[in-house]
Amino acid sequence: MNSNPALVIEQYLSTKQDVFTADTFYHDVKKQGVRLSKDDAVELLYSSNLVFPLMKNEFITRAGVFTGRCFSFVPSKEEVQKGYFFLGHRAMPFINPDCPPDKLFISDSKNIIPAEKCVFSMNLAMDTFALYGEGYVLPYIFGDHSNEKLALSSIQYSMPTEIQLTAWPLAAVSGKVPFMFGDRIFARVQNWKEGIIQVSVIRANRTNVVSSEDIEREEWYSEVEQALVTSIDKNGPAGSIEEQLAYLFLEHQQELCTHSCGSLEDFFKRTKAIGFSQYGVETRIWKQGEQIPFVGRWNQEISANSLYMQLQTMFSPQILDCFLQDYEYQKDKKTEAKCLDDLIDDIFPFPGSLSPAEKKILVMQMEKRIQRFLKDNSFYSNKKLPKLRSRILALFTDVSKLMASVSISGLKLSDLPSQELIILEQLFSHVHKIVEEMGDMFLVNQLPIDDLLLSLEGMEDTFDDIQNTIKTSIDVNTYKNIKIIE
Repeated sequence: MNSNPALVIEQYLSTKQDVFTADTFYHDVKKQGVRLSKDDAVELLYSSNLVFPLMKNEFITRAGVFTGRCFSFVPSKEEVQKGYFFLGHRAMPFINPDCPPDKLFISDSKNIIPAEKCVFSMNLAMDTFALYGEGYVLPYIFGDHSNEKLALSSIQYSMPTEIQLTAWPLAAVSGKVPFMFGDRIFARVQNWKEGIIQVSVIRANRTNVVSSEDIEREEWYSEVEQALVTSIDKNGPAGSIEEQLAYLFLEHQQELCTHSCGSLEDFFKRTKAIGFSQYGVETRIWKQGEQIPFVGRWNQEISANSLYMQLQTMFSPQILDCFLQDYEYQKDKKTEAKCLDDLIDDIFPFPGSLSPAEKKILVMQMEKRIQRFLKDNSFYSNKKLPKLRSRILALFTDVSKLMASVSISGLKLSDLPSQELIILEQLFSHVHKIVEEMGDMFLVNQLPIDDLLLSLEGMEDTFDDIQNTIKTSIDVNTYKNIKIIE
């Protein structure tokens, strides 16, 4: 029996393939020693990016949706000339969204094909990672483990023309017949948890006669277009392009995951109805020529109080540790340090949310945690980290407090400025992730400090641009119906 509850839950949600209920999940993990309430089990399932909620309080994991499902793509002329292909966004959304494409495994019908390093043009890399969305394309490209020479922070001076990426030899999947431009790689998710994708080759039709597969593939592009319009209306911009595509294939997997499937890359080159629109500081798939609203069919009944649920995700041991590490560093530097009571007010964005007794218990726990990481020598080793951490936490505190102000305003989301709210949510999500990684003793030493400093500067400027607009809107909408009677 695995004694680590997080690992038990992750194993369950990354391997379970049948439809299940919250009760099933609760009882199954409880048998393996995980202690949680039924309410916690439900909340965990709704908040996990490994799970899709269905009707009647039922759920299915991404592993259950995508294991055995197929997709295809046509390697570019450059890839064919070099004899290697790389994945980029091509396996999206069929693989674990937390697994970068360079960490996936490619297999033929029998064996894992060893990955190799290959140099490609930056233009091709940008195009083939584009579905990760603006702001994420470059981190994914430069974060490829085969890229040993170029740092993301270096592009402030000039963009390289080429980059080394993890790739697989086309000859290993082509067999005795050479792979030619126009040939298609047909892929199937063999093992979702382990990230294994089985591939084979569909030869291009080089005759003048239109085949039945050609016709079926053309019909596939029409079906994708219709299904995407339906999915966009129902699910909105979701949390990312990847999540939009995950909903698309969840709801239309039978008609889209076929042997005659086309590729999403080719679809976006063909369609006139669907394109990409700016969504705050990110990008989403949307109807061509339309701006993405913050409120739509997917959330029109939701009040500003819904942001409270998002703020609940910020309370994790990693977040707490990051604040405590900064607190201890400032005290060690003999700067004007806060007391732990003041620090709690920074960490918890809702004023008066904790009673004096709860604060006292929390202070005792915080003091114990401080002693734990002070024993770790690496706490003092990274000279660049403390200043970055202090700035990140200051922004995180400001963003979370503004989110809290919105959530307790009692206003409808439609009363508030759409684009600014979108950006506020995105800032919260981005900064929250960075703070969690900084508070993780295993991840913190892998953080690209220089790259994060560049990103932080942009995030601080963005927050400055939106905060007054949101605060003013809260005040105006809160008091607009109040009349003073003399």
